[in-house]
Amino acid sequence: MRAGARLLLSGISFTVSPGDRIGLVGRNGAGKTTLMTALAGRAEPAAGTITRTGAVAHLAQDSRAADPAVTTMDRI
Repeated sequence: MRAGARLLLSGISFTVSPGDRIGLVGRNGAGKTTLMTALAGRAEPAAGTITRTGAVAHLAQDSRAADPAVTTMDRI
């Protein structure tokens, strides 16, 4: 997975099971949002595949685009 010309991830495999919650920690610009956006299906990796089964909930960190009349729980 790349963010622009930078390689973020290569040759990885992991599973997130139903009910699991994940979080990412890293420096600004490390690719945390890029990865979460791809996992949620809102972007595709430049190479490789992401296999999703079931539903993925992703709460974007940029709330400026959110409808203020909708609660956070409703958005998830």
